[in-house]
Amino acid sequence: MPINIKADFMPESVLLTDEDRVLLMKVSNLLEEIVETCNILEDKETMASIKQSEKDAKAGRVRDYDEFLAELKQSGEI
Repeated sequence: MPINIKADFMPESVLLTDEDRVLLMKVSNLLEEIVETCNILEDKETMASIKQSEKDAKAGRVRDYDEFLAELKQSGEI
């Protein structure tokens, strides 16, 4: 259902349709993702951790998910 927005300076009403609102939400979500990505890229500690993780994965220093869960359970963390 469209929303009518009227103002003194606007000769006609402007409609904001459901499609417009959906598009605005998508743009808003995308902008939030971009800001979060920029924050991560600016965080030197986080970027160093990501780079180290990539090196570990390439070198085979990884474990599968089930093994990881077992370790967490054994340590009492979950």
